[in-house]
Amino acid sequence: MPAPRRRAALLKALLPLPVLLLGVFLALPARAAPGDPGDVPRGEGNKEEATGVTREEVEFIAGERTVRGAVLAPEATTETHPGVVLVAGSGEGVPLEAYLPIAEAFAAAGVVTLVYDKRGESDGYGLFGASLPDLADDALAGVRLLRERSDVRSDLVGVHGHSEGGWTVIEAGVRSAEVDFVVAAAPSALPPDRTQIWMNQVQLRHAGVSDRLLDDLGGRLTRHVVGAEAFRLAGHDPLPDLARLEQPFLGVIAEHDRSTPPGQTLELYRDTLSGSGHPHHTLRVISGVGHGMEPSPDGFVEGDTDLDSLFGDLAPEYVDTVTGWVHGLAAGEPPGGSDAPPAQDLESVEQPPAGSGALWLLVASGGGTLVCFSAYLGTGLIGRIRGRRSRLPAAGARRVLAVLGLSLPPLTVVYLGWIMMTAGTEVGAVVFGRPLPWLGLQLGALTALGATAALLLACWSRPDRLTGVDRARLGLLLVGATALLPWAVTWGLLTP
Repeated sequence: MPAPRRRAALLKALLPLPVLLLGVFLALPARAAPGDPGDVPRGEGNKEEATGVTREEVEFIAGERTVRGAVLAPEATTETHPGVVLVAGSGEGVPLEAYLPIAEAFAAAGVVTLVYDKRGESDGYGLFGASLPDLADDALAGVRLLRERSDVRSDLVGVHGHSEGGWTVIEAGVRSAEVDFVVAAAPSALPPDRTQIWMNQVQLRHAGVSDRLLDDLGGRLTRHVVGAEAFRLAGHDPLPDLARLEQPFLGVIAEHDRSTPPGQTLELYRDTLSGSGHPHHTLRVISGVGHGMEPSPDGFVEGDTDLDSLFGDLAPEYVDTVTGWVHGLAAGEPPGGSDAPPAQDLESVEQPPAGSGALWLLVASGGGTLVCFSAYLGTGLIGRIRGRRSRLPAAGARRVLAVLGLSLPPLTVVYLGWIMMTAGTEVGAVVFGRPLPWLGLQLGALTALGATAALLLACWSRPDRLTGVDRARLGLLLVGATALLPWAVTWGLLTP
């Protein structure tokens, strides 16, 4: 096949690559991260209301917002009961219906339980920002509501936080003596950003991704977002607050938790509480359950993540552990001590900090790359309109380089952002230890390097044929390619 035809065939083969990558990305189904209840319609519960339990719709004031809540209590009793406020895990505007199954189970076991709508974007909790003191103040407002009820023991009202809520309830306990006890279920003793990276990497490994790619795919973008101060609750360390906590504390660890590191959390909780001389703490492992305290052989949630898969089938051991411990407080005979830490296949390690300007430098680098390649294509189009014929050699290599230079930066960031947003649960098919979209991006980066080499070789062999305009266009291509190389290395596109 003559050289021009070979170059044309190569160009036709490579030009669809960015489009195919984008198509693969768009075809991935959206799914909430593990432990995130997702978008639950208001007014829809997870199952029918439990027998022997009453539900009362309430409203209370927390700061400047009026909060919708529901109190679930044992039916037809004149006794007073312990009370607990349920604090939701991660997610914007999580409705109270998400945690109704837990509230019903606690109420059926004799603990009056308040659930309420979590803050949303308009109330200061969004994708990139949140205030832990604000979340704690919401929980404290709920504690005050329960204290005023005639069916609740005003001296025994506590808070129960699930997942991210574990950070919130510890904060609430430190901020106010109105909290009589603190329960953290499926919590993390690590900072939020480190927890996110661990969760990403656990899910990526489960999908079959090679260990040497776990940091590239699961950690780099998160660290840069943290460095740009755009990661929700970044830098919060729950252990200093835990060391200051004075109320009785119950930590409930899910054996097969894949959203928070169970073994390390129990160890850090145990060491912190023992080291601070905390007078009463209990750390329990619930066997055979995942992050939502649902029975699970390994903790990984397959298929769609919805409320039924999170809280529709609560393990009785979890409910008995929490309510039994609370009733033990009421009787003055609460258990204490710690279970052995559960096995944890992947350890979370200290994350190297990303400089505050690192992400913006990468954005500027990627933006400069896009400008160079766009300018190259734009000047070529203008020249064609004016009837000027380019004398630049290696037309196929130039076109391949320009197209890949324009598509690789945005597609790489979009895909890594997708992994972070879905906590690594939706990466696409995995081939040779690489998600198929990532394999395509890596092949695109290698192809861009090959096209750059071919272009340089062709220009080196006949430099005298280039005019001023052609030299300028060649400069745009080479500057763009020069910026693309370190950019690809930084994001791991050239990791073997």
